[in-house]
Amino acid sequence: MTFSQSEIRDLLIKFYPYLQEKEVKILLSISTYKVFKSKETILKSGRKDKRFFITLKGSARSFTIINGVELNCHLRSEGFLMGDARSFGDDQVSLLDTEAITDCHVLIFDMGELEEIAFETPKMMTFYLNLMKEIILVFSHRIHTFVTMNAAERYDDLMKWNPLYLKSTYDKHLASFLGVTPLTFHRVKNKNS
Repeated sequence: MTFSQSEIRDLLIKFYPYLQEKEVKILLSISTYKVFKSKETILKSGRKDKRFFITLKGSARSFTIINGVELNCHLRSEGFLMGDARSFGDDQVSLLDTEAITDCHVLIFDMGELEEIAFETPKMMTFYLNLMKEIILVFSHRIHTFVTMNAAERYDDLMKWNPLYLKSTYDKHLASFLGVTPLTFHRVKNKNS
């Protein structure tokens, strides 16, 4: 199943209610709609582009591999932006692979192109700035949880932040995202059930 243009438009307006038809059309004009199956790569590490995507349906993760171990850096679900923030720097190479956790409908666009359009269109500037705020808030929140919370508190926080993850994400990905072993994750999860 794929979404029609009108379904995509309706989802964008649902996720970003301050966008109007004109701004949605602008965003769609610089975007590519794609559907990815579970475990399929959406964005590959090693890129120098500024591609990001909005998840229209499903969940995705960004990860890196250190000493043969996958470490999840980001989990995102419907209505949220996903990409490697390193791409904001000039000639920076993306370090993260991003893959679909579930079947994933995404709208891929170039953040540099969006930025150029934002300078010409005030409502697109609002959209662009809100995306930047989202990135800053997510990073700030992630740092705060790792500095101030134990594993159980991080789990509780994640479930408050987005309970959909428990239904749409494998436990091993959640454990890695929370910085705990799968065994610790199962103990925390079972204690909170």
